[in-house]
Amino acid sequence: MAFTDRTDVAAETAAMIGGGGPLAQLQQVHSARVVAIDDTLGEPGAVEADGIYVPAGHHGVAAIRTADCLPLVVANRKGDAVALHVGWRGLTAGVVEAGLAHLGGDGLVAVIGPHIRSCCYEFLGPERYVVAHRFGEASFVGDNLSLEAALSGLLMHQRVREVLSVGHCTFCNDAYHSYRRDGTLERQLTLVSAGDR
Repeated sequence: MAFTDRTDVAAETAAMIGGGGPLAQLQQVHSARVVAIDDTLGEPGAVEADGIYVPAGHHGVAAIRTADCLPLVVANRKGDAVALHVGWRGLTAGVVEAGLAHLGGDGLVAVIGPHIRSCCYEFLGPERYVVAHRFGEASFVGDNLSLEAALSGLLMHQRVREVLSVGHCTFCNDAYHSYRRDGTLERQLTLVSAGDR
């Protein structure tokens, strides 16, 4: 697994972690849809979804693109993994639950990548009530949303016992692309390959 920043060459990083296996990319639409990696290996970006499941032993590399949304990787002890693109829409739609449904058993470990954090994510308007209703007011710091706080209770409820976070804010840190800061169409990649069986 690797999280790129604006200085990384995605193809080189993917080759390094995947040993030259095919790269699976999605057309991300802020949905709850998660697909298996083999369903994505035709034309890059042809499949609309926001998560990729990679079974243990598969030689492909799953790629999730983010600028301010939260990239989430969850793996089980067998080496199966799921990579998820988690914005507030996907989170409330159930993308995390859909991803975890692919990973059986206990002992799940999650890693949270760089995303816009509560220090910078002002979140006003009717959308706030949607998130607060689903995940509680503890998901907010004043007027700002913490995607990580909203996610933490959900992960605990879904058998994830260990959660690691890189702790970087894409808005604060110029090393990352941020749509909210710059209006950019550039994205970081979260690259995931599964373990061997």
